[in-house]
Amino acid sequence: MDYQMLVRNVFNDMFVFLNGTQPLGLEPLRNFYQDEPLLAAFIGRLDEAMKVPYNDVMKACYAFYKKYAGREFTNADWEEIVAAVGELLKQWENPWCKGIVLALLEVLEREDKERKAVPVQDTAAAEPPTEEVLEEQGQQEMELAA
Repeated sequence: MDYQMLVRNVFNDMFVFLNGTQPLGLEPLRNFYQDEPLLAAFIGRLDEAMKVPYNDVMKACYAFYKKYAGREFTNADWEEIVAAVGELLKQWENPWCKGIVLALLEVLEREDKERKAVPVQDTAAAEPPTEEVLEEQGQQEMELAA
């Protein structure tokens, strides 16, 4: 799954939803994102969102996610991420903000687990298929003209 695109799209849609720049209903969002925890975090405590500068919160949260997204994490990276989460939670002491930050942390964890679950194939060590295998697959080895 492309988590960076997912997060970007949720943030963009929630910006439109919260700022009313275009008509966007909650039902289409729910149908599109299904059971995505990040969307649930955004819409779960909307009463609390109105108590903070929600655009600033979204910018800070998205910047946090972008800083760490798409990377392989070491233990030191996870310690840095947890410290950054703590800073965001201190900066925005609000249940709505907390939900978004924790949902982003969960997205980073999903992304990391998925990345580690996909075995990396060592193409340098792989042997080329034999002529028999190529014939079975309906392919033939190309003969080079001398």
